[in-house]
Amino acid sequence: MDVKLNHSNSQTLKHGTFLFLLLILPLTPILAQNQPLQKQISVSMENVPLREVLSGIEAESGLSFAYNPKKIAVDELLSFSAFGTVGLVLQQLSLLTSLRFSLIENQIIIKKPKKSRSKELAPATLSGYIKDASSGEALIGSTVYLPKLEKGVAANAFGFYSITVPPGEYEVQYRFIGYEDQIIRLDISTSITHGISMVEEPPVLEEVIVTGYAAQDVDEVQLSTSRIRPKTVSEMPALFGEMDVIKVMESVPGFKLHSDGSTFYYVRGGYKDQNLILMDDAPIFNPSHMLGIFSTVIPDAVNDITLFKGDMPAFYGGRLSSVLDIRTKKGNEDHFQFWGNVGVISTKLGVEGPIKKSKSSYLLSGRFSRIGWFFKQLDDNLEKLNFFDLTGKLNFNLNPKNRLFFSFYSGRDNFFQTGNGISWSNGTATLRWNHIFDNRLFLNTTILASDYDYELHVDRANNVRWNSGIANFALKTDFTSFIKPQETFDFGMHLTALNFNPGNIEAPPSINFFPVTSVRNSVEFALYGNHELRLGKKTGLRYGLRLVSWVNQGDAFEFTFDGNGNPIDTTFYVEGEEYIDFASAEPRLTLTHDFNENTTGKLSFTRNVQNVHLISNSISPFTSLEVWLPSSVNIKPQSANQVNAGVHRKSPEKGTSWEIEAFFKRMNSQIDYEPHAETLLNPLLESELRFGEAWAYGIEGTIKKSQGRLRGWAGYSYSRAKRKFPDLNGGRVYNAFYDRPHEINLVTNYDVNLRCTIGLNWNYYTGAPFSSPTSFFYFNGLEAPIYTQKNNDRLPDYHRLDFTATLKLNKNPEQNFNHSLTFSLYNVYGRKNALFINYNKTQTEGDGLKIPSNVFDPNRTTTQFHLFRFTPSFTYNFTFK
Repeated sequence: MDVKLNHSNSQTLKHGTFLFLLLILPLTPILAQNQPLQKQISVSMENVPLREVLSGIEAESGLSFAYNPKKIAVDELLSFSAFGTVGLVLQQLSLLTSLRFSLIENQIIIKKPKKSRSKELAPATLSGYIKDASSGEALIGSTVYLPKLEKGVAANAFGFYSITVPPGEYEVQYRFIGYEDQIIRLDISTSITHGISMVEEPPVLEEVIVTGYAAQDVDEVQLSTSRIRPKTVSEMPALFGEMDVIKVMESVPGFKLHSDGSTFYYVRGGYKDQNLILMDDAPIFNPSHMLGIFSTVIPDAVNDITLFKGDMPAFYGGRLSSVLDIRTKKGNEDHFQFWGNVGVISTKLGVEGPIKKSKSSYLLSGRFSRIGWFFKQLDDNLEKLNFFDLTGKLNFNLNPKNRLFFSFYSGRDNFFQTGNGISWSNGTATLRWNHIFDNRLFLNTTILASDYDYELHVDRANNVRWNSGIANFALKTDFTSFIKPQETFDFGMHLTALNFNPGNIEAPPSINFFPVTSVRNSVEFALYGNHELRLGKKTGLRYGLRLVSWVNQGDAFEFTFDGNGNPIDTTFYVEGEEYIDFASAEPRLTLTHDFNENTTGKLSFTRNVQNVHLISNSISPFTSLEVWLPSSVNIKPQSANQVNAGVHRKSPEKGTSWEIEAFFKRMNSQIDYEPHAETLLNPLLESELRFGEAWAYGIEGTIKKSQGRLRGWAGYSYSRAKRKFPDLNGGRVYNAFYDRPHEINLVTNYDVNLRCTIGLNWNYYTGAPFSSPTSFFYFNGLEAPIYTQKNNDRLPDYHRLDFTATLKLNKNPEQNFNHSLTFSLYNVYGRKNALFINYNKTQTEGDGLKIPSNVFDPNRTTTQFHLFRFTPSFTYNFTFK
């Protein structure tokens, strides 16, 4: 077909073609640019990182993505399935991730969504409780982590957590050492409550590689802290098979037991009364049984154990050196359980279960000694020798926002011979109410009481005894505000009334005895606040302040002494009269910095003030005689300033961590005694006291492996503890009794198979200082030693190896009845660790007196007293559920 165009049509075509080209040419790049977005692709992936989804789109489309990996969370897991053009697939991916995609020169640029302040949604809060799936016990210190935000929080002492985030859908990771990780996806468009139950990891017989741990770990702004799980206590060797919470701490650098077999301890150069022991917030003043051989805490009834050696949060106070915070179990809310064990020394029994399933529970546990019959065979005058512990707890979930707990402890020792004897007891009671206001504000209110009572029976026939003790009653309210991820604010108040009995004779009315020392009454009021936050991604800060007011009240009397300790006046105060008060401010500051994702440096300053004082000049490792006095007219408050600096590093690929920490602590208004001071039945007791200063410094290192078939830790510390008193040792500096420069701790546990676990502990430390005579003289036909220096000598170095093995007698651990047998061997190689040095004085030729040489001389004229050598024991354990 021929087509003919006239001139006018030809002109029109030319003009139209020109106009068309004029309109099309500017659009050509745009059309060309959008052409790649029209390509048909298909993507389908399940639970993979965003990075893999992008790679799949690149492979299908031939395009490449460009983005800032610091701003785009490409490791976040997601499931994505789409079919259609590239543009449609990107649009669907944008709806899922909220990311923006734009095409520039065959490259797809990824950006975060623009924030619109006018349309910005209110933050949402995720909160709840984290507990053990089997027992229902709170998992204190467990962590909640959101990878998308790279932020997380740790559960508090009741297992409660709260984290406030921008609204959206998040992957949430729950983690606790020794438990299986829980990873879930939650829609947090609005504030929600989500409780979680975690399952304990089953035993493994192959070493596993731990990956991703660093990214999920929640860094705490905290130094000088050790957390020991009750399971660790049960796996460690024990004297006579008696598992002991306090003695386990011997393997923590900076924690020094008095001596072999004793539960009295010293932390970082402080005296033993500078350590606060709390059981469910109530203080225990004398944590000993059998004159200090065993402690009062039953490990089977304990849920969590935390030791603070210096960097204490502001809600702890009242002691200079340490806080041992023990939280007891609340009882199983889901099923009944009966457990116990039978050892050489005692029998322990416990029962727990629900009152109303998932709503309330109870726990009752007891320990009863069985050693009296044995010692009666050795001593005909012995009438009674025993001890017991009783621990109980009730737990009520009133509703999702309110919980109520009641717990108590009672323990007593009796040692009676014909006509005389001693007894002492400890008791605590705690009532706690937890309330959640709005998922971001947590309240804990506590009413508590505790009591320590000591009796020295001097005439049992007439019921005459010397009695001393200390008791307190307190109200405590704590608030925790979870402001935003990794920022919390704790604040509260603590009101305490205390009663001190330094020692008086108690007798029937027919026997006239008058008080020889004044009973004291004191009231302490404390306000505190603690703010913890992150300054950017790498730096953490916690600062706090504790304000304390201490007041003494009558009915009481006080002596006034001259410069030589002689009484010159007595002042009487009527009941309720306030006669002396002290005020103190105790600041706390901690800084941390993350050098990389696995290494953190920490620095802290802590000031503590102490107004309760233990008056005891005994150096015996086995005594229960303790006299407590308050700060008063003749005793000023003790104070301490401590600086800590450390580095912590974790190795996720090996499942290990290590830390090194240095400290310096200076203490004022410290107490010591004149030689041969009388602290029993002495109305002028305070005249025997001398006051001075002390300081301690050192460096501690620990390496840990907490998971796998082989577990344990190794620690070393070098530390010194010095004291200086104007009226003692000629005013010269001397070593404290607990100055033991070198300390080495090795702890290992190994799962031989699924039924057998063995453990080895080795402890070493430099011998303790003591005062040895430098010469002797005769007086009235008797030899008397001459002491010219205080603590001028040392006992031989201490070291000991312990072994334990536990065999589970069940082949099937899923049975309702489980039982096991534990064998412990204390001091495997029978080391004679000296408690005391006795000087055997001999005469030389010419009737001269031979002066003893130092204790390391092979020809010394001294003898050593030691206790426990090769000591085996068996314990049978059982659980029925």
